[in-house]
Amino acid sequence: MRHSSQDGGGAMREGTKKRIPSLDSVRRMAACFFSVLFTVPYLQHNLYHTTLFSGFGAQQFVVFALFSLIFAAGLIGCIVGCERIGRILRPLSVAAAASVVATGGTVMLWFAPSVGSDAALIWGALGAGCYALGLVALGARMFLMLGVLARREGLKAVLALVVLAALCGHVAFAYSAPAPFYAFIAVAGLSLSGIAQLCFGLLAVPASAAADGGEVPSPCDADLYGNGWRFFYVIFFATVLVHGLLYVADPALEYLGDAPLSRGVTFLLLFALSVLMLATSSKASRYLRAVCLFGNGLFAVLFLGLVAVSFSSLTHGDFSAAAGVVLALIRVFDVLLLVAMFVSAFLKGSNLVRTAAVYLLALFWLPTTFAYVLLPLATAGHALDAGTLLGPASLVIAAVLALAIVAFLTLFMVKAARPLSAARPAAEKEGRREACDALAEQHDLTRREGEILYYISLGYSSKAIAEKLFVAPGTVQSHTKRIYAKLGVHAKQELIELVNREEGDG
Repeated sequence: MRHSSQDGGGAMREGTKKRIPSLDSVRRMAACFFSVLFTVPYLQHNLYHTTLFSGFGAQQFVVFALFSLIFAAGLIGCIVGCERIGRILRPLSVAAAASVVATGGTVMLWFAPSVGSDAALIWGALGAGCYALGLVALGARMFLMLGVLARREGLKAVLALVVLAALCGHVAFAYSAPAPFYAFIAVAGLSLSGIAQLCFGLLAVPASAAADGGEVPSPCDADLYGNGWRFFYVIFFATVLVHGLLYVADPALEYLGDAPLSRGVTFLLLFALSVLMLATSSKASRYLRAVCLFGNGLFAVLFLGLVAVSFSSLTHGDFSAAAGVVLALIRVFDVLLLVAMFVSAFLKGSNLVRTAAVYLLALFWLPTTFAYVLLPLATAGHALDAGTLLGPASLVIAAVLALAIVAFLTLFMVKAARPLSAARPAAEKEGRREACDALAEQHDLTRREGEILYYISLGYSSKAIAEKLFVAPGTVQSHTKRIYAKLGVHAKQELIELVNREEGDG
């Protein structure tokens, strides 16, 4: 009886320990929050196109086009060489260097117009390159930091922090902020984000992280919810087209995104999303289900907003309220797709550097290049009237969205009607996992050793397993030696054959 009481007391103490975060956990979560908080303004204000580039006057287009080109090249480089770039970005020294480079770029862009015209273009070009490369490095590193935090503290904590940081950033750093403060964030925001990343510490997950309440990536079912969030790309690009038309027709309309109505809509929707993330079950598939359901609600609001914009424009009414709502939805979709892409990548064990690059390329490089480079080139010499243009364009976009959702639902109905044999690979993968779990239980493998056993049985190298589990390759190799010793095998092929036999017996 005494032993039972002691065990119960130990369990209670352990449970209390898990419920109360340590100082290290608080430090990491605070660093994550502030890193996202100071990065959000750059995404919120279209990479500070107006603040950092408008001072160049007639040369503004050239400097921003150069920035856009270097930014795209950096992101494509991250996609192509994601594994190598990920290893390069992990050291703290890289975070410090990226902060210095990015801040040097924004400082040069801010002060370059005050020097002579020729020197201004040179300093502007140099500043654009530094700003672009620093933003790519810090953005990709932020995703790695979120991945490490999710492994340590769980997905729910990370998603709640991201949405709350985005909410605070959208409210605090609006156009209506005092001019000196607004300019300071535009110039120094990336350095503050980099300092937060330095405070986070090393981008590594200890072997005990999963046992201490962290979360292990595990593939989720590719069902309607697992894949349905991708439809939001179509919705987002529709809003991007509206934004581009607004800007080209009348640049002043862009400020409707920070009007009280638009800011209020943004605040309420992001607050609702943060509550939804906190209330969502910790099961892997539940996060994407919540994202899809919330996104469907946004789609309904967007569709009605586009129709309202069209109706108001065609009847020569005031469409500023409806346009403000549409611009608010762009920002909310930014955050929603960030949550969806991160959850999907984390649960599938995808490379987070690649995910960060795709997110920045698709959701920020493309919209800003479209609105500030491509559309001005296409409409050069043509006077566009916002009231005349916006009504028909909004109606066409609403019709395209309606057709897209019909096509999307039809595609899923066709997929759902396929024979059950089409789901066999997923079932076989699940059987592999069960076989590894059985072997781990039989031979007293730790949880981490069980994870590594599973990936070894699939033929992964130590380097690939390290990328999947966010640990050093040396850690994987030392665990692998212990696994071999416990299972009584001497080579990788012997281990794979052992798992094959266990799977066949099961």
